[in-house]
Amino acid sequence: MSLSSWEIAELEKKLKPSNTVNVRWFDSYLETFEASEVRFGSSYLWLRLTDGQNRHIPLHQVRWFSLSVESHAKRQHKEERGDK
Repeated sequence: MSLSSWEIAELEKKLKPSNTVNVRWFDSYLETFEASEVRFGSSYLWLRLTDGQNRHIPLHQVRWFSLSVESHAKRQHKEERGDK
């Protein structure tokens, strides 16, 4: 069976691990991203999103960011699956 280049690209996207990145802005807004790459320095948080777009976030506008799911988000995910 032969796969087209489009099918191969779609399979690679699905198999590539992604990071859940939570960003808490200073106005208390929480934004969540799915990123295939994450880099940060003293001024910017750079994300390559799973859809291929890049996102540059200036850290002076961010209260905190994390690469793990928040505790309430885990609980919500379990409830969606039917777990307690």
